[in-house]
Amino acid sequence: MWFGKLRWFQRNRLEREASRQLIMEEFQNLKKLFRKQSLLIEEMRREQQAAAAGENRDLEPLIELCDAVFYLQQAFRPPGLMSRQHAQVLNLVIKKMEQFGTFFDLEMIQEEGVPFNPEIHQALENRSPGNPSPEILEVVQPGYLRKGRVLRPARVIVGTTGASIFTERESTPS
Repeated sequence: MWFGKLRWFQRNRLEREASRQLIMEEFQNLKKLFRKQSLLIEEMRREQQAAAAGENRDLEPLIELCDAVFYLQQAFRPPGLMSRQHAQVLNLVIKKMEQFGTFFDLEMIQEEGVPFNPEIHQALENRSPGNPSPEILEVVQPGYLRKGRVLRPARVIVGTTGASIFTERESTPS
């Protein structure tokens, strides 16, 4: 009887050890699998970043051309610097540039008079610091969106419509 109980305990112990060893092997296999998966995920992330950087590099000439047309428009912005016909031609060129940009899923951020959005705008100057909801007064450098992702934020001057450097200087006591 004692030998029977002893064998039963030995069998139980061996079964527990085998079960424990099986669990440890499974655990080691899971660790290896997770390591491999994390390496694959990291490699995929690097490939996606490289692909995105390559796409952005391919768009640089188009972005530079859009910037040049934007600065040309800004140069002739004050009234009286060009004739009405020249203004129409310049507006036509700008519209064609925008259409060309949309062909590459490139959207130019250059709107003035819209509320400031820190996700797509970078404020260079705030002409009315006390205002909780500033507007875009002037676009200094256009920004660009591609497929809903910001390639470059628009660099802007914000404030309240009608605010200028002169009105602020006049209103501050000396």
